[in-house]
Amino acid sequence: MRTFILITLFIGYYSDFFAQNTALFTNAICKSTCSGTLGENIFPDGNFGSGSPNILPGNPGIAPGYNYIQNPPPGDGSYVITNNTSSWGSFATNNWIKIEDNGPEPNGYMMVVNAAFQPGIFYQKTVPVCENTLYEMSVDVISMVVKTLASTHIAPNVAFFIDGQEVCATGEVASDELWHTYRFSFTTQPGTNSVNLSFRNKAPGGYGNDLAIDNISFRACGPMIQLPDTVHFCAGKAVELSANFSNSPYNSPVYQWQISTDLGQTWQNIPGANNATLTVNAPTTNQQYSLITANSTNNLGQFSCRVRSEVVPLQLEDLSAFRIAGPDTIVCNGAPAILEAGNQKSFLWSDGSTQPTLSTSEPGWYSVSILSEHNCPARDSIFVQKINLSADVTAQKPTCYGDTDGLIEIGNRQGGVGNLQYQLSSGIAQNIPLFTGLAGGQYTVFITDSLGCQVEKVVDLSDPAPFQVEIGPNTPVDACTQISLYATTNYPPVNYQWTGLVDCTNCPTPSSMPLRDTLYTLTVTDQQGCTGSDSLWLRVNPIIDLYAPNVFDPASEDNDFFTIFASKSAISVRYFAIFDRWGNLVMEVRNQAPDSRQLRWDGTVRNKNGEQGVYLWMAEVDYGSGRTQQYGGDVLLLR
Repeated sequence: MRTFILITLFIGYYSDFFAQNTALFTNAICKSTCSGTLGENIFPDGNFGSGSPNILPGNPGIAPGYNYIQNPPPGDGSYVITNNTSSWGSFATNNWIKIEDNGPEPNGYMMVVNAAFQPGIFYQKTVPVCENTLYEMSVDVISMVVKTLASTHIAPNVAFFIDGQEVCATGEVASDELWHTYRFSFTTQPGTNSVNLSFRNKAPGGYGNDLAIDNISFRACGPMIQLPDTVHFCAGKAVELSANFSNSPYNSPVYQWQISTDLGQTWQNIPGANNATLTVNAPTTNQQYSLITANSTNNLGQFSCRVRSEVVPLQLEDLSAFRIAGPDTIVCNGAPAILEAGNQKSFLWSDGSTQPTLSTSEPGWYSVSILSEHNCPARDSIFVQKINLSADVTAQKPTCYGDTDGLIEIGNRQGGVGNLQYQLSSGIAQNIPLFTGLAGGQYTVFITDSLGCQVEKVVDLSDPAPFQVEIGPNTPVDACTQISLYATTNYPPVNYQWTGLVDCTNCPTPSSMPLRDTLYTLTVTDQQGCTGSDSLWLRVNPIIDLYAPNVFDPASEDNDFFTIFASKSAISVRYFAIFDRWGNLVMEVRNQAPDSRQLRWDGTVRNKNGEQGVYLWMAEVDYGSGRTQQYGGDVLLLR
């Protein structure tokens, strides 16, 4: 008996469960049948709002049978409205993803649910609707389980109910750390003004089956409304707006055109504009139009029951500034005038031409009528004049190579209209027909009158050849050998200027007797005042010779000191020293001129008269260009 009772209770419990939850076993996957235009969202609470607290204070009461907690993360059978899960600890640290809401609003909230072990409703809300209207419901869902645990945790599976009847289910929501959007559609019955929306957890409890939802929306579904992106109109002419419809769920649609003059912030009904086509008699560019439609007049007046087309702005095709243009609008020196009407749809010139450009060599009046891309008309005319313009150009090249004293002058100017302008190559136009201070080169002179007739003159302002001066070859000579210097030039010289030990600084061929390596420079001037120069570094073979006496007497009148006498090729004495017979240094000097008094020894040793006897000497002499010679010997000091 006791066993029977237990079995009865078991069977009774699950019989009741199956009776109440038949819809849990519906396998329909969510899919919307709406293929037209969606209306405004009539369920603004679906994004859960926003706020700076991490957890929304107070229980919003949207999940019957679930607990609302203030200390995240929520446990099994609990939920929370939050703007960020990144700071949550406990099991959320490693098992749940770190996310914010799926929307652009700062600190936007979302609903995070830790599913109960038993399937059940975790969201429920009453939504106001209109009768006989097709709606589409949309919601974003994400699995809270991190991707690496997807294989060991239960995936969420959410069923959607309207008035207690399951419409469809998501199937398993992948734990891929991505938001997924699910949609379904349904039609309200006659007399219906609200529906009960609920979300039910279909998956069994345990590890996983935790999710977040955001962006729940309800939108009326109407036909696909096709209107132009922009409607162009002509000044002073009416414009017609015409809508095309497809995929309409309405049997007897009704229409209402609306106008906005504040960039769509507010809209007003246009009285009597209840057809698919609207004629605007006096359009302006600050107007925008939109068409709303519904399946009944009553529903047309309620934003939750209707759909709206995209906004259509009006754009004036303003041709008030249309003018004939072109690179040339005159017959200049016989060259045809080129008249241009721009990029338009069609053209009709006064001579019958239908091309965008007209070329003519005859003066007179010309006009063109055009239709713009949007069929707006415009017309313009222009008088083409015939002008002859001529001028002569004279040039003076620079005096010397590299000078900037060249000039170009424009003379014998004939024809043209108004004041003439003169321009040199890419320079600035000027009123004066003269250009000075020019270097050698090729120039283009532009002469232009007030109507744009222009003459071009190419001027070759050739630069003179450079003044070339060349001194004779650098052939080494022996020191004290007399040489004659000379130079060759490509212009007849009238003045010479030599530097370097020469006997005449302004002669064509001066002489020189160099003792050591010498730099000669010549600057030559011709009759135009142009100059050229050249230099010659002459290598001189020095006379390497040294004389040193072998005896001296400090008491004598003409042989009272000892020194060395180098040849005139010597540049300096790098080293000179005297030693006594025991090798002691008596005198030492360095880097002295060959004739320096510092090289004289008066016979004293440490400020005392040296003893009579033989002394040794050593010397190193520099003859230039790195050529040195070492010498040594002895000298007898007498007392």
